[in-house]
Amino acid sequence: MEPAGPLLKGYHDYEEIVSQSPAEVTAEPLTDENLAAELFYTSGTTGHPKGVILSHRTLYLHALNVIASLRFMDEDNLLHVVPLFHVNGWGTPHTLTAVGGKHVMLRKIVPPDILRLIQEERITRIFAVPAVFIALLACPQREAYDLSTLKQAFIGGAPSSLTLITRIEEAFGCRAIVGYGLTETSPVISYACPKDNMRDWQVSQRRAYQVRTGTEIIGTQIRVLNHKGEDVASNDEEVGEIAIRSNVVMTGYYKDPEATQKAIRDGWFYSGDLATINQEGCLRIVDRSKDIIISGGENISSAEVENALYSHPAVLECAVIGVPDEQWGEVPVAMVVCKPGTQTTEAELIQHVHGQLAHFKCPKT
Repeated sequence: MEPAGPLLKGYHDYEEIVSQSPAEVTAEPLTDENLAAELFYTSGTTGHPKGVILSHRTLYLHALNVIASLRFMDEDNLLHVVPLFHVNGWGTPHTLTAVGGKHVMLRKIVPPDILRLIQEERITRIFAVPAVFIALLACPQREAYDLSTLKQAFIGGAPSSLTLITRIEEAFGCRAIVGYGLTETSPVISYACPKDNMRDWQVSQRRAYQVRTGTEIIGTQIRVLNHKGEDVASNDEEVGEIAIRSNVVMTGYYKDPEATQKAIRDGWFYSGDLATINQEGCLRIVDRSKDIIISGGENISSAEVENALYSHPAVLECAVIGVPDEQWGEVPVAMVVCKPGTQTTEAELIQHVHGQLAHFKCPKT
């Protein structure tokens, strides 16, 4: 990690601490692999943060699962764009270290610094949330950097769009895929890497697959269940809650047995995420159950409306929320940031969404 200038009061220099440590460290032998190894706090959409207990066994099995599924190798150089305390960041240290790859740390998210490090450190993989990739694509200096070593852009942490997948692949010349995971699952449990049988697919067809939530990684079982606890039809239309069974699922919530019992039932972890599933077992996230907008008795996925907005050429970023309405209970409202040098109108954006979705799903403003 590059220095960030003089240390602030109360802070310590990592390199100095390491240099003062003894060369030989005697580690106590691990007598029980199920002992807690890490504790991460998550709030999701449910309010107060809950401590997620991940055991030694959970962490090393997750690393092995991801290595086998995503084909990590010792030649990989990975740029940690996401902080290690974030769900997108903490699984990677075990995975990449296990294969002998190189970690490149980032002190602060500054698009030109990210692009420079990709060039200087010959980065092969980058994991980031959609907002970071949007910022990189909008960076005026982007074309000045050589990004040819980049093989994979892994998008997670928030819903992505087909437009974003397309722009990343065209601008960076690498494969862009979506992955899915949670704090409670160490985190990665599914990914949308194209399969060998998709080599002859049209580019647009392949990208439409890559923007999905994907199929389960090795060592993980995933079901999509309706409110009765039954599997939904594999028609990519019926919506249900994602449930996961795997050795990478948390031990439980720290000092919260009630929340643990509510989340893990009959050996399955209930994620709170809503999705559909197709005949090939490929997931498509619809929304968080708490983020569904209910308007006039109809369920509206904020992510679906956002994806429709992202397909407009002037939209850089957007967010859709539900606001109270006396007639309909809730209605969707969109907040949009335009790309530099572009213009659009409220009426034009609403009409654009109306061309893709049912009328009741369109933002009112």
